[in-house]
Amino acid sequence: MGTRDRLLAPLRRIVSQAPAPQDPTGLALTGLFGPEPPAPALFAPELLARVPLERLLETVAALRERHGALRSVRPQQELHRLAFDRGNELVWAVTDPDGRLTTLVTGPGALLARDRAGIVPAPTPAGDDARPAVAAAPEPPGAPAAGSRLTRASASVPAPAAATLQRTILAYAAATAVELTVPYLTDTATGWVLLLAQAPAFAWYVLRTAPAHTLPPWFRLLPLLPLAAALLAAARALPLLGPGLPWTAPGLPEAALALAVIGLAGWTHRRCRPVRPSPSAHPLVLDSPLRGGRFTVTEGGGPAVNRYAQESLLPGGGRSHRYAVDLVQLGDGELWRGRRALGLAPAVNERYAIHGHPVLSPCDGVVVAAVDGLPDHGPFESGASHPEGNHIAIDTGRALVVLSWLRQDSVRVRRGQHLTAGTLIAAVGNSGDGSEPALHLRAETRASRPLPGTGGGLPFRLAELRGDPLRGRRFSVPD
Repeated sequence: MGTRDRLLAPLRRIVSQAPAPQDPTGLALTGLFGPEPPAPALFAPELLARVPLERLLETVAALRERHGALRSVRPQQELHRLAFDRGNELVWAVTDPDGRLTTLVTGPGALLARDRAGIVPAPTPAGDDARPAVAAAPEPPGAPAAGSRLTRASASVPAPAAATLQRTILAYAAATAVELTVPYLTDTATGWVLLLAQAPAFAWYVLRTAPAHTLPPWFRLLPLLPLAAALLAAARALPLLGPGLPWTAPGLPEAALALAVIGLAGWTHRRCRPVRPSPSAHPLVLDSPLRGGRFTVTEGGGPAVNRYAQESLLPGGGRSHRYAVDLVQLGDGELWRGRRALGLAPAVNERYAIHGHPVLSPCDGVVVAAVDGLPDHGPFESGASHPEGNHIAIDTGRALVVLSWLRQDSVRVRRGQHLTAGTLIAAVGNSGDGSEPALHLRAETRASRPLPGTGGGLPFRLAELRGDPLRGRRFSVPD
C-alpha cells in the first residue's frame, strides 16, 4: 500500500461504513459488527428471548475475528451484504421502530429467511451490483430463529443430503428396471423399433446425470442393459424364432415413451454444455491441482449437471461460481476398488479417498487470500455459514483461481507469496458448503481488487483432461 493509500484508508473506511441515512437496519448492523463491542441495546427483547445475549456477543466476536474489520454495509437483493477485510457475509436482518434487531440470520440461511418472508428480490440492472434498499418486513412465521446461524457460526448445519442421494439412486434403478421390461410389452414390431431407438438415449442420460461417482465402477455398465434387452426383444418382435409381430401403427405408450426419453436426452445434452461465456473470455488452461491418482468431476458443465451453473443463472446467484467444478478421487487397490468412498454415504471424512490428498498450485501467480483454521464438518453436513471454507486465491495477472474446502490447518502459503505451478499449498478437506470431502475449483475474472467472489466466472480446462471439465469425466494424473 502506497503512502497516499495509507493516508486515505481511514477516511475511506469511515465513508464506506456509513449506511444510508434512511436505513436503520444498516445502522444496526454497522453497530453490531463495527470495531466497538456491540451494545445490548441493539437487540430487541424478542430476539434476546430466543437467543441469550452472551451467546450472541460471543458469536459476533468470533465472526469479526474470522473475517477481520468491517469495511461496508450495503443493501443487496432485499438483504444486506457485509464486506469485511477477509470476505463477505449476507445477512437477513429486521429491526423494530426503535432500530433494534428483532431477526438476524447470516449465510445461505439469509436467503431462506428472505424467501419465507415472501420478499421478491428487485430486478437487477445488467452490470450493476448495487441493489435498492427495501424496508424490513415483519419476521415471517416459521423463519429460522433469530441468531440461529450466528450461534452456530463455527458448527456445521445438518442437511438431508445422504437421504436425497439414496432416493436419487433408487429412482435411477427403478427407471432402469422399467426400461428392461418395456421392449417385451409392445404388440407391434414398429413399437419395438421405437423402444430400441430410445434405449441409447436413456443410457446416455443416466451416464451423464446419475451420481455414478458414488457407486462402484460396474454401475456404469447398468444403463447399457436396457439396450441389450431391447436387442434381445428382436427375437419376439421379428420373425426370427417365430411369426414375429405385425408392422402396424405403434401404440400410444410406446410412442410417448420414445418421444419423452429422446426429447429429455436432447434437452439435457443442450443444457449440459457450459454457459456460453463472453467473446473475450478465453478459457484458461490450468494444471491439475490433484496428482498421484484417478479423479472424477462431480460438478461441472452446464446447468443440467452443475448446481453452480444453475444457481448462477438465478436472480442474485453467484456469477463467480458459474464454471466451478468439484473434484473427488477414485481410490486404488483391493480396499477401494475404484470407489470414491468406503460405502455409499460414510459418516466419517477419513472414509473418502480424497480426504487429506495434497493440493498443488494449478498455475503461477500471487496469493491474494489464504484462509485457514475453519473446522472440517462431517460428511453430508454443510458449513453453510462459511461456503468457501478454508481456501486459497491465486492472482495470475489475468484471472483469479480459487481452491476451496481445504482441510483445517493444512494451508501452507501466505498472502503475498509468489507461487509456481506444482507448489504444494494445502490438503483437501471438508470445511465448506459441500456435502462430502472434495476440492472446489473455479476461476474468476480479475477485479480491480482481486478477492474471491468479486469477479465473474471464467471458463477453464485442465491440462490432463481432454475437453471441458464436465460432470462424470475421469482423468488420471501421475505423481
